[in-house]
Amino acid sequence: MSPDLSPFDSLDFEAAAARLDGVVERTPLVPVQLPPESADERLCLRAKLENRQVCGAFKARGAWNNIAQLTPEERERGVVTCSSGNHGRALAWAAQRAGVEATIVMPRDAYPNKIEACRELGAQVVLSRDRLGADEDAEELAAKGLVFIHPYDRAGTVAGAGTVGLELLQDWPEVEVVVVPVGGGGLVAGVSLCLKRALGEQVRVVGVEPAGAPSMQRGLAAGEVVSLPEIQTCIQGLCPTNSGALNIEICSQTLDDVWLVEDAPVLEAMDWWVGHGEVVEPAGAATLAAVREGLIPEDWLRNRTAENPLRAVIVVSGGNPAPEQLEQSRARA
Repeated sequence: MSPDLSPFDSLDFEAAAARLDGVVERTPLVPVQLPPESADERLCLRAKLENRQVCGAFKARGAWNNIAQLTPEERERGVVTCSSGNHGRALAWAAQRAGVEATIVMPRDAYPNKIEACRELGAQVVLSRDRLGADEDAEELAAKGLVFIHPYDRAGTVAGAGTVGLELLQDWPEVEVVVVPVGGGGLVAGVSLCLKRALGEQVRVVGVEPAGAPSMQRGLAAGEVVSLPEIQTCIQGLCPTNSGALNIEICSQTLDDVWLVEDAPVLEAMDWWVGHGEVVEPAGAATLAAVREGLIPEDWLRNRTAENPLRAVIVVSGGNPAPEQLEQSRARA
């Protein structure tokens, strides 16, 4: 039975792309030559480099798409969000560009460079005890009148992120597999819905989560939002306590699988990217880690050859590691 995508007809990726045109970067799709130990001639791999995006992450797409749709009354009230880093920075940038006041609520253990980046962009930063506390504090501020721009569970956020999928369709319409990192699920929901609308079953879309924070996998299994009792990963950006309700609903119809990766291969994949001249944070390296770990099923590669390889894309979602993290990665690379 074909998936029912009609409940999501209001998510308009083309309209979002029009709002983003000339504001964010159209990031490159580049070939990836895997190291010999993980290379496979039956696989043609390319990477969508959202680490080269405005503010260093795909989050700029959803942030601007939301800000651009605010009414004059909402602009006057100002916006608030909760974020461990990239969404907060992106919303601070978008709000500053539009002349809107922004408040970013962040957990105290967020990378200091991401906290400072929000402040440098003119946002008021509120530090909370942890990720759950940041969610609660942001909701309290929204109840007092600020417009809450959810980092992943909001139609404008998902539609903005989904423009990554539009660019993939334009740059490589023959793509057969797209691998997307999953935190709250906004990126994978947008990309998978965009691709499935256009290509249907001709394309497989897979999410990648840390093994210690499988919120999308658990949510899809339960058919509803599942709050993780504990987070056991160091991969900031891919470890919210739960995936978004809208994103679980979309992914239940569009996602072909969720792969789990341990932290160590993710950090090794970051080292690989850094050694090849790309500044990539751990969250952005998760998709390469999944491919290097051999998670593409053998069934998908069967009967493929060097002349007719499986055409796959990994999405590199961001490039804002902590300075000490980047320094350590360069030393290892």
